[in-house]
Amino acid sequence: MIKGEFSNILKVAFLYMATIIGAGFASGQEIIQFFSIYYKGGFLGIILAGGLFSIIGYIVLSKVYTDRIRSYDEFLFPMMGYFLGRVMEFIVMLFMACVMSVMTAGLGNILMDITGLDYRVCVIIGVAVCLIAILTNIKGIVMLSSVISPVLIAGIVFVGCYILVSKDTSVFNISNKFSVITNNWVFSAILYVSYNTILSTVLLTGMLPYLKSRKVSAWGGVVGGGMLGVTALILNSALYLFYPHSITSEIPVLGIIQNNSRLLSQIYSGVLILAMFISTVTSGYCLADRISKKLKLNYKLVAVILCAMTIPLTSLGFSNLISTLYPVFGYLGLFMVFVILFQHVRGLFSNKYSRG
Repeated sequence: MIKGEFSNILKVAFLYMATIIGAGFASGQEIIQFFSIYYKGGFLGIILAGGLFSIIGYIVLSKVYTDRIRSYDEFLFPMMGYFLGRVMEFIVMLFMACVMSVMTAGLGNILMDITGLDYRVCVIIGVAVCLIAILTNIKGIVMLSSVISPVLIAGIVFVGCYILVSKDTSVFNISNKFSVITNNWVFSAILYVSYNTILSTVLLTGMLPYLKSRKVSAWGGVVGGGMLGVTALILNSALYLFYPHSITSEIPVLGIIQNNSRLLSQIYSGVLILAMFISTVTSGYCLADRISKKLKLNYKLVAVILCAMTIPLTSLGFSNLISTLYPVFGYLGLFMVFVILFQHVRGLFSNKYSRG
């Protein structure tokens, strides 16, 4: 029983992580944009972000379990009301569409580099594979995340540790002296948590069948947030070591290891493909699920149409999305984070006074 419970906790934690550890995280772009540019403050920002991820994961999953929530609507509208709920719903769906399109574009780029095929052909191949996974619905995605997330984490941690151990910074001819750009690492960390909460909440509110007990729901969120923080700290340490060279690369982590090990760079290209794949699949599933339920359409038909629509939208840039659109959605998602935390605190005080 204990072994089974631990397995369920890890399954929930890995699914939580799968909604956040996408290509932006694995490539190092998100870490650069939201943490590394703040130098030492970036490390404190990651600790803050990891803590917030654990708290939010704990609150959302605990509420899903205790209130027997089975859909995003059951979570969102009682918490925000009809009007604000509709506004947030539109923001959520727009963000999922952006993530799905850009990750598909990134997947096409990497496949083109590996295979030498035409970019459009690679995009179509990538979309087709992602569609197959999306059509498996939540059960298939949970199984995929249970397999892919540990591989992603292991790959990121291994490469990060390799870079820290080898630390051959001489190839970049950079100084080890760092100057502080800004001290606003706190707000940057909050923005990072904010836009990631938009997508992760959608998926977590559909996790009731996998929350076998109160302990699984609580610890699944806490463990997931904690592992995210540790993984980000390792990656940020590697990027910090090679700063400012790392900021000039489209895919910072890959740019660093290409100068140290060709074999490792090829392996990490595979890690990035998995990261882009899981990002596309999770966002695609959430979007197809929302649209099919709202419009009362067949889920599989909606999934096919959405995947087909991403093909002409793959001209959007990878790093540009992270540096421009992600912060915008971070600001838009701040209200959701605030409401989740506020409602939880209010609930704690209500229970305390009702017992008294």
